[in-house]
Amino acid sequence: MIGWFFAVFGIANVISAATSWCFMYSLVGLTSLSKKDDDNDDQSFELDFKSIRKKALVGFGTVSILISAFFIGEGYESGKATVQAMELQQLHRSAALITSDLERALGKEISEAPDIATLSRKIAQEHFITDTPMFVAIKQANNAWLFHAKNIDKASQTDILETLKTPNNNELARLMSPYVEHDFFHNIDDIEDYYYSINGKQYAITHHGLAVQNTSPKHIYVGELSLSSDYLVDSVVYRMLISSAVVIWIALWGAVAVAFFIWKHVESSNYRAIKAANTDSQTGLLNERALRELFSNNLTLRSNREYTVYAAKFRNLSQILATNSSIVLTQVLQQLATRLKQEVDPECILGRLNDSTFIIITPVAKANCVNHFKQRINETQHLDNFQFSLEPTEVELNYPTDVSDFESLISSVSTLIYHANQQRLPYLRYQQHLIQNSQKVSQYSAALKTAIEEKQFELYLQPKVDMRTSDIVGAEALIRWNHPEDGLLSPYHFLDLVEQSNIRSSFALFVVNEVCRMALALQSAGYQLPLSLNLNGYDVFDPSVIATLEQVSKELLVQNHLMLEIELTESETALDVDHIAKQLDYISNLGFAIALDDFGTGMSSFSYSHALPINTIKIDRSFVLNINDSDQSHIPIKAILFLAENYGYNVVVEGVETQQQVNILTELGCTVCQGYFYSKPITFDTFVQCLPDLP
Repeated sequence: MIGWFFAVFGIANVISAATSWCFMYSLVGLTSLSKKDDDNDDQSFELDFKSIRKKALVGFGTVSILISAFFIGEGYESGKATVQAMELQQLHRSAALITSDLERALGKEISEAPDIATLSRKIAQEHFITDTPMFVAIKQANNAWLFHAKNIDKASQTDILETLKTPNNNELARLMSPYVEHDFFHNIDDIEDYYYSINGKQYAITHHGLAVQNTSPKHIYVGELSLSSDYLVDSVVYRMLISSAVVIWIALWGAVAVAFFIWKHVESSNYRAIKAANTDSQTGLLNERALRELFSNNLTLRSNREYTVYAAKFRNLSQILATNSSIVLTQVLQQLATRLKQEVDPECILGRLNDSTFIIITPVAKANCVNHFKQRINETQHLDNFQFSLEPTEVELNYPTDVSDFESLISSVSTLIYHANQQRLPYLRYQQHLIQNSQKVSQYSAALKTAIEEKQFELYLQPKVDMRTSDIVGAEALIRWNHPEDGLLSPYHFLDLVEQSNIRSSFALFVVNEVCRMALALQSAGYQLPLSLNLNGYDVFDPSVIATLEQVSKELLVQNHLMLEIELTESETALDVDHIAKQLDYISNLGFAIALDDFGTGMSSFSYSHALPINTIKIDRSFVLNINDSDQSHIPIKAILFLAENYGYNVVVEGVETQQQVNILTELGCTVCQGYFYSKPITFDTFVQCLPDLP
């Protein structure tokens, strides 16, 4: 019974343990599918049911076999102990009966050995009722032994008797101590002490005391060949093996069922997760991750086929968000995306990039897709009782003609949109030079800090000339970048980058210090020529720049002579007139002249210029470029000269390139100019050589 209890208990544990173990194993197996280390991994994966089934089968089978083996072993040991206990009980009863019969036969007057031998042989033969090898041994008071056996060969009888006579280190030594009445063995753990291996066979031996009045105590030992092992193998183990096989069979089929359940459940979950990962949350269109994957899949976008890529970024989104809410903005974009998906051919791919740019990728032959796209994004969007204009900036390119991979595509789209916005263009087609320039800009931006540290920036001087006498009356310091690879670069290539970078302050300090050095050199040579330098609106509020200007004013003693002039563009001074006027007053009081550069290009020039401490206004070259003999072309310059005369400003004309321009400007009353007609920007040494010799 105990053995079967362990077997049933084992089956229950096999199923429960294997099920839970396999469930966890399968989940671990699912989550350990191969994947890239990159957090932006674009590799999609499919769940492999065969792989899961294999893992589940191995898991269920292994655990089931191990647990079954464990419980078979435990069941065998338990069954063996139980059978042996029953065997010993039966043997003990036989010994008790033999002893009882022998005590009655001997009576009160017991004779010596011959009578005991005869009686014991007779009684033993009466109890040898089975064919199982069995023996009865009697130890008399004089240590003489009587031995009766059935179906035991002589050699085994001799060995058994020797074992009984020399019971060293076994339970028989305790049993042959002075007689103590007992019913059975003391503990089930002592069972093995009653079993002895003799001539390759195992015998169970039990003991009983023989008590007869007026005689010394005698001991009876009854032994029998043990059949417990044969019984266990033939019955219990065989049945447990069959049960274990059934358990393993059920476990394996359970593995298939569990694996299938896990596969379907996780496949559904992963499908939803992958769909969410590949979909733009605001619009429901494919996101940048999904588009990248499509481009990496040659079956989706065939490289031997031409595709049109049309993208649009909406300039008015921030305005919609500011005047409404993010919910309204999301609804507008969702509504637009829904219409696009309904109307655009399924072969065309709609998506939205990370920077909120809408994009459509379509075979060149499907031009109607692009037309629908353009029509919808330019329509006024209606939501409830509101109307919204998205104001798209649109760009177009071809794949793979213009770009060969997805990274180049999104980079080019971003660059084209940037340039279109810069030029106020609603549409811009792919232009290779724009992309190349953008790449250069990125390289230049990264190299600015090194350029400052390695003194790659240089100042050139463009002379200011009195058009009446052609004498040099000053100069403007213009910055150049002596790039180690691209040569001498004008401010067009890097000035905007500097103003947006963290080196802006260092750059301004370099310009101020370098112009100061040039001014000191001119003073030392005896020339009193003012030099002008360019600063932006942020520089005049920079404490480090102001501190440097204070130091320069002391070194040059500019209080009594305006040796340095600071030029600011009109657009920068218009940002906050009151605030910047106060700061320019302070700089002017240090002894620096103030010039307003590019005068006339801003619409508010005439309304605020009088509020600034200006010494000079510089007429922008755009007014000079188209000047001719027509009186109509002279009007803007005449107006500026009139304003300058009434406010007491000096006037410098920029961009003079021809003799005709010199003649007209002189007739209009202009005196000082700068431009390529007289000189391009030159080095300081060359500038000094152009100056007249001093007496």
